[in-house]
Amino acid sequence: MNAKKLSKATWAVLLTLLTTAVLALALLAGCQQQTEQKSDEVIVSETADSTPSIDEPFYMLLVGNDSRTGTVEEDKPEYADGLGRSDTTMLCRVDPTTYTLTLITVPRDTAIDWNGTRAKFNAAYQDEGIDGAIEQIKLLTGVDVYYYFDVGFEDFQNLVDALGGLTINVPVDMEMQDIVGGETVTLSAGEQNLNGVQALVAARERHTFGDNQEAKRQVQDRALVVAGIQKVAQDSSLVETAVSAMMQCADTNMTQDQLSKLVTNFAQNADKLTIYQATGPYAGDTDPDSGLWITVRDEATWQQIIQAADAGEDPSGIVPIPSV
Repeated sequence: MNAKKLSKATWAVLLTLLTTAVLALALLAGCQQQTEQKSDEVIVSETADSTPSIDEPFYMLLVGNDSRTGTVEEDKPEYADGLGRSDTTMLCRVDPTTYTLTLITVPRDTAIDWNGTRAKFNAAYQDEGIDGAIEQIKLLTGVDVYYYFDVGFEDFQNLVDALGGLTINVPVDMEMQDIVGGETVTLSAGEQNLNGVQALVAARERHTFGDNQEAKRQVQDRALVVAGIQKVAQDSSLVETAVSAMMQCADTNMTQDQLSKLVTNFAQNADKLTIYQATGPYAGDTDPDSGLWITVRDEATWQQIIQAADAGEDPSGIVPIPSV
């Protein structure tokens, strides 16, 4: 995907809307519903600076958790523990020296070694919350993650509604139950403005895509992020609303002062801003031992992606993004 040059108003909500995507994603069921899963401080490697300067390049993790707490499915036995998985995960490199942001999807089905058995990447979050996800990111990519943003189903809907909806091209006809309110939502293919409920359906639906369903869903998630950025770029009056909603609803270890400093720095240099979008390896098959559909763990390819990101280059061609 080509780099996109964004306006000043765009960057002012870039970080907040990236977490919205997260697209989307099949997220938590509310800001206060997963506190038992979250630790107060993010894990960093023993060799990493535990208090990194946001004036230098750093990585953050954007997570969408699929906890059913507070949804129409919370009484189902499989969700009785109230715990969620990192259903959508994006590794985001922020470079405030070159005003480059690189957003990389980490497929939820990526194989990991979890307590001596083969499991999916999203199992780490289910067992150990955001710390577990960050530890697995380090093992997979070698990247130290310092900050995170984590949003949920209802929170995502509220963020989209706060912006007055998001306009995207819905690639195919979709029909799905709104997991928060319970009603059946139908979307027709074509460009349209989606409210929060509709946007969450667009972010979660994957069964209509045929092959590479999950990778194509993540394309939709990123499309929603871009739509939010473009909308705020056209209406700077939405900036304060978006920032306020993000700080209120997202589970994060970044302070409002830090976020404001980043926003100000990038906004003042908006003419230099570049954003790249990419995905990690997503090819896979059914694991004969566990019976799970697992994405092949390809650390060599991940090394190429991270090397490109660290060099300020576009990593989107390393793993081809599927057409939706």
